[in-house]
Amino acid sequence: MPAVDLESLPSGPLSMAGLLALEPAELRRLLKGGLRRGLSTDDLQALLEQDWQGGLEAPPVQALLAALQQRGWFRCDGDRWKTHLG
Repeated sequence: MPAVDLESLPSGPLSMAGLLALEPAELRRLLKGGLRRGLSTDDLQALLEQDWQGGLEAPPVQALLAALQQRGWFRCDGDRWKTHLG
């Protein structure tokens, strides 16, 4: 699983420039996947298994999703996971 320092993620709204500056690349790919129509839960599961070596139920993935949701960057809207720029 790629290392993401959740404490070092900026707070506040996410801009496109901010998204492009995030590391690691897997985090950028996750957030880019949520743009426009968003990701279905199945698509999100596949992306997490491919890039993060864990599914939605893996504790590190749960911590990452919670941190992104807390910042308002990535959350589930209905049956789609979407990235919110603001």
